[in-house]
Amino acid sequence: MSTAISRAYKLFLKGYSLRSIAKIFKIPKSTLSYKFRKLYGSDYSEQRNHWGILPVIQEYLNDKDLSARDKQQIRDWMNSNFNQIVENEKANLDKPLYTNRKLQQLTELECSYRKGDWKKLFEDTLISAY
Repeated sequence: MSTAISRAYKLFLKGYSLRSIAKIFKIPKSTLSYKFRKLYGSDYSEQRNHWGILPVIQEYLNDKDLSARDKQQIRDWMNSNFNQIVENEKANLDKPLYTNRKLQQLTELECSYRKGDWKKLFEDTLISAY
């Protein structure tokens, strides 16, 4: 059971929700949460970095322009370096990395600019000022 829980926790750190992990492993969500608290501490959910490298890697894996071979190389690299990535994520919880999707959302929210990112808006503003 502990190997299944450690695999489940890796999925949790990668960004999977407790509900989706519970469905994958056919374990009740409450049991999964209890096991995580018992093995990884009561602050287990705070150990996941929502704005770290893992969401950026996931965005690359979802990119339709990358070949299957490239995606497999990314997965292999991620799996072989997963423990180091997680330690780095924990050390940098206060330093966000943004995916392209998040940058676009922030641009739309902060600037009401839907045609591109904020850098393009800034460049357009500078060019029109001269």
